Amino acid sequence: MINRHEIVSQFSPVNTTWDPYSPFSIGNGEVAFTADITGLQTFSAFYEDGIPLLTQAQWGWHTSPYRPGEPRFDYHKLARTLYSNGVRDVPYTTKPGYQPAEFDWLRKNPHKFHMGRLSFMFPDHTPDRMEIEAPYQKLSLWEGILSSRFRWRNRDVEVRSWAHPSLDMFSFMIRTPLFGEGLKLSLDFPGASPTRTGADWEHPEAHQTMITRQDAQRTEILRILDDDKYFVTLLAGPGVTVTKTGMHRVEIASGSEVMELSVLLTSRPAPEDLPSLADSLRDTVEHWEQFWSKGGFVHIGAGGDRGRELQRRILLSQYLTAINCAGSLPPQETGLTMNSWYGKFHLEMHYWHAAHFASWKRPELLERSLWYYQAILPKALELASGQGYKGARWPKMTDPSGVDSPSPIGPLLIWQQPHPIYYAELIYRANPTREVLNTYREIVIQTATFMADYARWDEERQCYMLGPGMIPSQENHNARIVMNPPYELEYWAFGLNTANAWLKRLGEPERENWLRIAAYMAPAPVKDNLYLAHERCPDTYTPAFNRDHPSMVAALGMLPGKRINPPLMERTLRKVLNGGWQMQETWGWDYPMLAMCAARLGLPETAVDCLLYDSPKNVYLNNGHNRQADRRDIPLYLPGNGGLLLAVGLMCAGWDGCSEKVPGFPTDWDVEFEDILPLP
Repeated sequence: MINRHEIVSQFSPVNTTWDPYSPFSIGNGEVAFTADITGLQTFSAFYEDGIPLLTQAQWGWHTSPYRPGEPRFDYHKLARTLYSNGVRDVPYTTKPGYQPAEFDWLRKNPHKFHMGRLSFMFPDHTPDRMEIEAPYQKLSLWEGILSSRFRWRNRDVEVRSWAHPSLDMFSFMIRTPLFGEGLKLSLDFPGASPTRTGADWEHPEAHQTMITRQDAQRTEILRILDDDKYFVTLLAGPGVTVTKTGMHRVEIASGSEVMELSVLLTSRPAPEDLPSLADSLRDTVEHWEQFWSKGGFVHIGAGGDRGRELQRRILLSQYLTAINCAGSLPPQETGLTMNSWYGKFHLEMHYWHAAHFASWKRPELLERSLWYYQAILPKALELASGQGYKGARWPKMTDPSGVDSPSPIGPLLIWQQPHPIYYAELIYRANPTREVLNTYREIVIQTATFMADYARWDEERQCYMLGPGMIPSQENHNARIVMNPPYELEYWAFGLNTANAWLKRLGEPERENWLRIAAYMAPAPVKDNLYLAHERCPDTYTPAFNRDHPSMVAALGMLPGKRINPPLMERTLRKVLNGGWQMQETWGWDYPMLAMCAARLGLPETAVDCLLYDSPKNVYLNNGHNRQADRRDIPLYLPGNGGLLLAVGLMCAGWDGCSEKVPGFPTDWDVEFEDILPLP
């Protein structure tokens, strides 16, 4: 049996220097609080251009108000652009030039926002960060506790902070003699903004902060931002006072060397009964001990420095996806750490964020967000019918409403369509019950119904086609000419066959048209013994096309690739890796995707090389985040973390029909694993 506690404890990250890209976060999947090296959000300005220090919640959405006399923008009235699918014209919301104001507003609204900054208020003056001496900060992964300490004016400050596992509450225990010398905490509230920080500090008149109740140890604050509101409840320990000192500032002081404080965020008034600080700490430690003790685990016993680095990435990715990607909504690509694309989530990325939870035997963490597909099913049915299709077409970039945000690219993507079938299959494999079958039956059927209707029969070629009027997952292609990208072809066949398997388990008859379409999908296009991006692509491996996602490899890797020729795919993979692709233009999940392909091809050394590929988009920071080169808008990228776990799981447990033990790692790496399921 693997000594999980010993291994996890070895890789708890530590900060001893100021690094704008290495703040640590605490959270539970529903809320997250990102702290600087003081343990709070004291020096936010220093992190502004790195990973900003935010407090965010899954339910924390804001909609910008309309100006007086301005017409209310309606997605249904947005102009559509027609794209031929080879048989008829299909409308898509892709052209900002027609209605630029409406297009822009609908992309940015609603958006997530920063819910409040908790900082130290030093007496006399705001110190420069270099006045903070001997900083030391450790994130204990096994306990879920962030411990920070530093010295200021020869006085020690110690901070312990954690997030309650089931309440949207952060707790802080702070010890310092500086409380007797004027040190306080401030809780400052900004307005909401669709920017990367989610905060507007420039317009205090545009929002409201009101204390609605104040008792000896409980202060309740109502926050109003236009038509949106939320509640902040402060639970203070003995000798702690809370005072509103500014329009949007609350100051917190302690009459002793110890301050105990909990901050609860809620979308409605808080319940009367809330756990004490001690109970909250106990619940948190128990939660994280259970998290690490159960579910998938990997121990790399050899492999040198590369093996140790991969072990670090695996453990930190488990922590980061648990606090950012395991909530009640699909996560945005930067999770609850900061805003990307205004805080909206991209459903094609949901797979890379969260599918690993099921294969690593934590299916409940994936299921937390799968209800969303049932909730937006009416919108998905409406989207499909508005384009003349049957079934449910899932949006690409969206928010709790399920409305597909307008975009020159997003509405034309299709590779997110089979995802809900894949999720349902992973959940069933982890928990093969009738209840699971019934729970996801409608989602599976409506998804497959759209997929079957979307594929068109070509009488001359005697096969089913995908496109034109679409953009493949490698997004730098012309929607009007794209036809039959390999990954989407394979995913269509996989999805329809899996949907029929779902019906058989339910005792219902298979759909003959689904069987036929899956069997007669067009072959994946090939040129010069290499798989092409799509069959009308002049050449995948020239500078005009060899950037973004090399998604043709996903047809055999992420997917079983039953219709793919392995020798051709191996040539394609090697071409991508050996100078045939602009790797600096890829994204963080592309490296796990390449590793999954290598593993299925029986190339374990190559699989490891892919996971550890030296690229600006494959850097894993001290805090475990996957940095995307120097992109200010995406300094962290959680699909890379989730993709890493998917790939490692496949490399350990294999896939259906694979009898080899740990097929994706070299035999001299001595890799052990527990509680990971094979992928389809």
